[in-house]
Amino acid sequence: MKSVFTIVLLIAFQMTLNAQHTNVWKDGKLTFITKTKVDSEGDENETDYDAGNDIVGINMEIINYPDQSEKYLNDIKFSSSQGCSDMRLEFKKVGASFLNNHESFYSVCYNKEHKETIINAVIHRDDIKKVYDIALYCYDITLEEGLEVLKSITFLDE
Repeated sequence: MKSVFTIVLLIAFQMTLNAQHTNVWKDGKLTFITKTKVDSEGDENETDYDAGNDIVGINMEIINYPDQSEKYLNDIKFSSSQGCSDMRLEFKKVGASFLNNHESFYSVCYNKEHKETIINAVIHRDDIKKVYDIALYCYDITLEEGLEVLKSITFLDE
């Protein structure tokens, strides 16, 4: 009986460790997965989304193509790294594409003051002529875990 109880506890503990929450930005028409729910507390509208918890923070902005420079739209590596300097963060490294079905790219930034990694990412949506500019704050997650959050982004049907 003790062994059955121990097995049940181990399974419950493992499920808690691997628990995932699907977060929805209704106005941005996308979802993303984190280990724990992020709270937007009403900090979202049709162009901005700001949410977080003690583990991870995320800020997303939708920008119309006409509001961006030609260089920003034509060079996705540039547009992802530009976010580091725009936020006055140290640029650490050029990343890579992270979504299969949309043009995307991330760069890794570092905030020396708070000693945290920030992933700055962009998704160019040519189909709707919009850019999703994303800053993912890795408070208490690794860079690899942050990249998994980015890779989990799924757009809802328009």
